[in-house]
Amino acid sequence: MSNEQGQHDFSTAAEANQSADNVVQGITALLGPVVFDMDKAIIAAKQSQNDLGKEIERLIAELELFTDIAEPPRLQPAMDKLNDARRRLQTANKAMQQTQARVDRIETQLASMGS
Repeated sequence: MSNEQGQHDFSTAAEANQSADNVVQGITALLGPVVFDMDKAIIAAKQSQNDLGKEIERLIAELELFTDIAEPPRLQPAMDKLNDARRRLQTANKAMQQTQARVDRIETQLASMGS
């Protein structure tokens, strides 16, 4: 192999590495802000759902006080709705935790691609 051929191979490999680096930087620049925004939105939604869960628990506790009254008002439909809302909230929280885990994995992959 001639010296000229060896330099050409090195030059081609360097160009390929630079091209790959440019692709990685482009993907990171494109997806990084989107993933960051998703992460912030998920955190805000988790906090909101946490607050909602606490409020549901508080309302259930208050309504349970009325169940001991001799002739309680018809609270069972409201209790059923709150219990259903609590169950749906727990399901949504589980889905958000799974989504958060996926976002975390994407962030890790983007970080490893950028370095």
